[in-house]
Amino acid sequence: MERLPEAALKEMAQAVRAGSKSKGLLVQTEKAEEMIPLALNPWVFSPEVARYLKGLFRGIRRTVNRVLAHYFEDPRLQAILPLRENELKWLKASSPEGMPRPQTVFERFDTNLGSQPESELADFKIIEFNAVGVGCIHLSPAATELLEEHLTPRLTELLPEIRWTAPSDYRQLLFQELQAHARAIERDSCRIGLIERRETMVGGCDEFACLAAHFAEKGISAEVGDPREVERKNGELFLKGKPLDVLYRDFQLEEVVSIKTHGGSLEGIEAAFEHNQIVSTVFGEFDHKSLCELLSNPEFADYFNHEELRVARRRFPWTRLVEERKTPDPDGKEVDLIPCLRENRERMVLKPNRGYGGEGVIVGEGVSASAWDEALHLALSRPKGWVAQEQVKISKAPMITLTANGQIEKGERYVTLGVTATSRGVSFVGRCSEGPVVNISQGGGLVPVFLLKVGG
Repeated sequence: MERLPEAALKEMAQAVRAGSKSKGLLVQTEKAEEMIPLALNPWVFSPEVARYLKGLFRGIRRTVNRVLAHYFEDPRLQAILPLRENELKWLKASSPEGMPRPQTVFERFDTNLGSQPESELADFKIIEFNAVGVGCIHLSPAATELLEEHLTPRLTELLPEIRWTAPSDYRQLLFQELQAHARAIERDSCRIGLIERRETMVGGCDEFACLAAHFAEKGISAEVGDPREVERKNGELFLKGKPLDVLYRDFQLEEVVSIKTHGGSLEGIEAAFEHNQIVSTVFGEFDHKSLCELLSNPEFADYFNHEELRVARRRFPWTRLVEERKTPDPDGKEVDLIPCLRENRERMVLKPNRGYGGEGVIVGEGVSASAWDEALHLALSRPKGWVAQEQVKISKAPMITLTANGQIEKGERYVTLGVTATSRGVSFVGRCSEGPVVNISQGGGLVPVFLLKVGG
């Protein structure tokens, strides 16, 4: 990008901004509709990196699924991955014969990988799982398409020796997983319902509407709706009068339990759970931050074989549910957890156990000791509602960012990489931000990711 003339960079930025609306790269704020900030210098990874990450994350999911199959019968799993009593009752009612098969979890692993993964693979960490309503399924490939259209021709002229290609399209990976799940539960077709609580869409990007439009262009049947709109008629699911085979959900179990508690009709969703017609399936419900404790606390080592333990110890940061108890500290010494967290504030982060979007995250080194104590007090007042995690270093990288107001800004940004891996491919969500909590909903930007073409 350094070799791209300033005039050409500005011309490209104008073209990207003009095309952002048609690509759906917009968020609704309280004041106006704005473009999501977008990095104009994409990351380019080698195919070897993509293959390694695909194998790693698919292996982790297989391991986690094997353990979660024992959730109903093992109080230790229920303690480390807590559900409310009414949620547990719902799951047991929908799974009277135990966890159904198959379990299809469409997820994104968030990592502290950045722009140079080849040099970072040895030490990178997995910060958290995202397995229900994965963000950027539309935004990431749309941003990649936009840069591919406006940047690739210019760079090809400047750097003819380099060729790149887009990774697997996130949207296509999702469809393929839904299609495979539909076949596995013996459905003859794959008519999709994209289900979320629509009344909560105050702002942000309506990704489900964009996904439905993309699927329609590909000849795929997909309807967007609210959980209360899914109906059951003659043993089949319907949304707005159209039949469905499988649902992709952007709602957590606690949301639909709350709807039913307040008198909402959920017969269709209950049937979908009962007949295993929802992706992510029930295993996706356990994408709590405390899942990282299961994989980082030696107290649970008996769940894993030697190789699984090696991977878990290498890839997951020390994580603990916040409550009064004794536990090994990050150095392996048995300690009282709360005093340990107070003494090690500058190396810790507090997070809501089941939150998302970066909401509520408190970085210890960024607050005073008294503010940290207040945060711990809040966490203790909400049993099993918060986790403490050893702070993972988020690296910075030089970025050329097209901001929401159309300006070009150059400078270092904090960066992270999300990875989704299936048997059919691997896709990425690159993100950048001025602050260490890197999230689109917190004002962060997208970084398109490309793969080098083999042979040049």
